[in-house]
Amino acid sequence: MTRRLTVNPENPESDVIQEVVNLIRSRGIVILPTDTAYGLAGNPADATIVNRVLTIKERTDKPGMPLLVGNIAQALFLGKFTPVAQTIATQFWPGALTLIVPGRRPFPPGISGPDRSLALRIPNHPVAIAVIHSLGYSIIGTSANKSELPSPRTADAAAEQVGSLVDLIIDAGPTHHDADSTIINCTVEPPVIIREGAIRAAELDPFLE
Repeated sequence: MTRRLTVNPENPESDVIQEVVNLIRSRGIVILPTDTAYGLAGNPADATIVNRVLTIKERTDKPGMPLLVGNIAQALFLGKFTPVAQTIATQFWPGALTLIVPGRRPFPPGISGPDRSLALRIPNHPVAIAVIHSLGYSIIGTSANKSELPSPRTADAAAEQVGSLVDLIIDAGPTHHDADSTIINCTVEPPVIIREGAIRAAELDPFLE
């Protein structure tokens, strides 16, 4: 049975965060809470980990997976942001918004899109942010579910779908939102919403006109 740890969602215990960090650094995969869904966290630069995540999710098309970053500076290091994209990021991050931007750094197939774009987000969750800051680099942030099945909003739901296939489960209670992140494609001008989620289109329209 996969080990499971409970963590304070607002003030995560440092020893739990360090255990997650050590596991990711040693090529493990962790079920981790974010504000929108529980996700599969791992090192996005490690092709073996990327392929393992794809296998866990039973994905074969490999269109790209989101990366969670700790701050806008880290996002700017990884991706190319137009002034509009940077304005949107400043307004809605941390939060339930994923931005697809041209990538600056190479990643294994399965992370980058077919045009080498990257999907980036700063999650509004103390546990995920603490892990990213302690690691010093971005993490895979795809939802901890089988493809075509609902994204899990609790550790129990994530464990039921993929718990036996990961190395550690972190339980911080229910997610803040009951919907996935909204996704905006910022590789085109003007940017286009390609998935409406927790942040509604009406909130974004003034920035997309």
